Amino acid sequence: MKILFSDLDGTLLTDDKLILDEDMAAIERMLAAGHKFLITTGRPLYSAKQLAQKYGFFKPGFFLVSFNGGLIYDCGTGESILTRNISVSQAKFIMDEAHRNGFHAHTYAGDLVISEYETEQLKTYCRLMNMDYLVVNDIREYFEQTNGSLAAAPTAPINVVIKPPIKVNVITPLDHSSLLDFRTEMRKTTEGKLFDVFSKPEMLEFSDLKTNKGDAVRFMAEFYGVPLSETIACGDEENDCPMISAAGLGVAMANASDAAKSCADYITHKDNNHGGIAEVIEKFVL
Repeated sequence: MKILFSDLDGTLLTDDKLILDEDMAAIERMLAAGHKFLITTGRPLYSAKQLAQKYGFFKPGFFLVSFNGGLIYDCGTGESILTRNISVSQAKFIMDEAHRNGFHAHTYAGDLVISEYETEQLKTYCRLMNMDYLVVNDIREYFEQTNGSLAAAPTAPINVVIKPPIKVNVITPLDHSSLLDFRTEMRKTTEGKLFDVFSKPEMLEFSDLKTNKGDAVRFMAEFYGVPLSETIACGDEENDCPMISAAGLGVAMANASDAAKSCADYITHKDNNHGGIAEVIEKFVL
């Protein structure tokens, strides 16, 4: 049995945020042959679940690795099997520093995106993720409130109440170099305490030290009792590098960033818009 871990945006999804028929057909063939296919994404769980529902992935043996490995959800049981949090004080520190530097920052609580400022970046992000957002005065007060009952906290999330936060996203309205400088400055405080990674050039994410897609590959390989040599990971951005490096075979898409390609064992001939995942399945799984 082989396990294929696939990123969503820029990998399994086309630029129009769809899964191609040829990719779906290849996935179904590998599942029928007894192999496993896992979505592994930086997206929040709510967004990943929406896509899984759309394409019929809610069945036993299928998992959603969301928040870059911060939360792993069993589609068969409807329960989370792994959650890695950061503290509210850590999230508050990152968000304060981001706002001080002119960036947008947000975290999550269940089905909601939580921010202290209503920005254009927040609106755009939530529109793309098809998620609602809540603007609060202070996230420390908000998470303290949601520790109580839902009846006592009418603004609390309606699905999985995640507390403390799993990660913080920082989005720049400027160019990529502004976030590079920000990461360098932040590491003076966060290095050895938090993991940071770019999921997109304009988006920098902070999470628990073990929250990365590579750790998720190792966790799920052990969960299934499969050696790492029988795992394959496909991605296109810097946040995919840990899993590309951890898997027995690391794959970067033809459209991948230089960072993803530099750590890959194989680069697809087809990109995410032309059946790159089907290429990997046919060549290395089936």
